[in-house]
Amino acid sequence: MRSLSARRMVACIASVAAVAAVVPASASAAAPKTDRGEQCSGDNIVGRGSTFQNPAQLIWQPGFNTNTSTIACDGTYGSKGTPKAEYRNTKSEDRGSGSCLKVFGAEKETPNREYSFCGTDEAPNETQKSEIESHKTGGGENSLLTIPVVQGSVAVIVHLPEGCKASGELVEKGKTYKLGRLVLDDKTIEGIYAGTINNWKEAIAAQGGSGNDSLSCTGGTAEEETPITRVVRTDHSGTTHIFKAFLEQVETKKLKMEAYEESYDGSSTGCHAKYPAEEKTWAEVSEACQNQRWPEAAHVVRNTETGNPGVVKLVNSTASSIGYADLAVAREYAFFSAKAGTNKYGETHPAGGENKKGSATKVGEQNTRFWAPIQNNLPSETPTYADPASKWDTEAVASSNCKNTKYIENEEKEFPPASVRDLWNEAKAALKEEHYAICGLTFDLAFREYFPYLSGTPFEATGKETATTVENYLEYEVSSKGGGKEIKDHDYEALPSAVIKEAEAGIKEIGYKVA
Repeated sequence: MRSLSARRMVACIASVAAVAAVVPASASAAAPKTDRGEQCSGDNIVGRGSTFQNPAQLIWQPGFNTNTSTIACDGTYGSKGTPKAEYRNTKSEDRGSGSCLKVFGAEKETPNREYSFCGTDEAPNETQKSEIESHKTGGGENSLLTIPVVQGSVAVIVHLPEGCKASGELVEKGKTYKLGRLVLDDKTIEGIYAGTINNWKEAIAAQGGSGNDSLSCTGGTAEEETPITRVVRTDHSGTTHIFKAFLEQVETKKLKMEAYEESYDGSSTGCHAKYPAEEKTWAEVSEACQNQRWPEAAHVVRNTETGNPGVVKLVNSTASSIGYADLAVAREYAFFSAKAGTNKYGETHPAGGENKKGSATKVGEQNTRFWAPIQNNLPSETPTYADPASKWDTEAVASSNCKNTKYIENEEKEFPPASVRDLWNEAKAALKEEHYAICGLTFDLAFREYFPYLSGTPFEATGKETATTVENYLEYEVSSKGGGKEIKDHDYEALPSAVIKEAEAGIKEIGYKVA
């Protein structure tokens, strides 16, 4: 957390008495009284949204009913009920952070109250929060809760041209490791997605010798000069938001962004608007209606399949391509961290070429498909690099390499925000990190009061039971006894301690009618 400037310190001291009199409940205040039912006495609940968060949900959902700790609902505690949480992420319309924001009533959409919580890696901005909170019947002021639940890394995934293999170097704790992968600095990644770096020869030249990158291609320079296909998400994506939050720190100038129709392959921008080609910064196209736009010069390619799986599959099947996806999904499909064979979906992943089928990958082996170590210090410094996974590109599942990530906001705001009722949309990992730099938080949206949102709907009759299970389940997700413990070594990282405190305090506020 940054220290306060003298100007801001004076302002804070001058206003502290007044603020103390009116500030709403937060991490330092007592939780309000609610009319939630007894623990585990609620109904089943349904959520949808972020594919970044989906692998974690597939762990948390069964754990909520099988974990034997006191914060679970395994039939032992509270009312001894076993309400279930379902996180829908199979159908196209259920996938992506945009689908979460839309189902809660942002971006000019009609809310669907069947969904009592949802997952997003793009925290609502002020406009989206106002839109969501406008769909209520009386009361419920400042009642949308943006609750951090876990953090993870966004991997930059690469499929080299056919006939090419790569070499690079990574230094960790003073030791140099020879890699069978390229390492990429910040400016090179930004240049590729800006459309100013267009092939692998140019990418390596842009590194200026950093990381000792090289390509060895059977066809010589022809393969090195193969154009790079830039793969991006089709849908409104929180993973895209995290990736662009990284790019916006690397380059702040305006770029000519592509013209964008109201929808692309049926995926609505969310604001029912068409955009002409125009000058925008990365920050201006990182969230809300602009999230799906990219520089005109990049000529990005989108899969028809939504979610991070769509990016992973298209990069896997497209030689000379690059993309981005959360580490958990990138590993799930086994294209980038396993040798030749078949993944759990029955799909072939010939990642290792000549490597022995079925044996584990080792650091330093050359593969045509890999995730790249990324620069983790400032563009002005001699680059240092880190892998998105704590155990690098081996098949052994570990954690996202996001421990001790320094999250920042803008110059006038401290991190973390005072409570989960505040805005979290500007939170992002700093470029200079102890470990990996492209890390991000993923959130669950819920309401402090459910009555104003369920009143007059078919879901009003069971609103109290809904609020009870939402509180129980979200508490389970972030608890070090439940979801926080279960997520260990599953390509995520537990929340920073200061963020956990804010999340837990906010979850305790959830109820049907709040006093």
